[in-house]
Amino acid sequence: MITNGDCTIIRSDDGDYRIVGTYPCMWQECEDYEVKKYGEENADKAAIWIPDLTADVKKHDFICRGELTEVGDLDGMLTVMSVSRHDYGSEYMHHIEIGAR
Repeated sequence: MITNGDCTIIRSDDGDYRIVGTYPCMWQECEDYEVKKYGEENADKAAIWIPDLTADVKKHDFICRGELTEVGDLDGMLTVMSVSRHDYGSEYMHHIEIGAR
């Protein structure tokens, strides 16, 4: 799989944030705003593919583009909304697909 960057996964355990791992990934992001009748709302979302089935990613983890060495401010990070493991076909097709907002 062709990758265009790295991503860092951050998990909250009892209010304690820690970096789970950094993985190569294919990252496609859409930065948007939705206009609601009560105002404007951030509608950023990303589709992320990790070519490593051993990547430790769970729903409600935080994800950011790039490699982090320590957890700082969580502003600008996306929340993992879906994780799909695709382990069919040849070994070169195996990947994890992440939907984040």
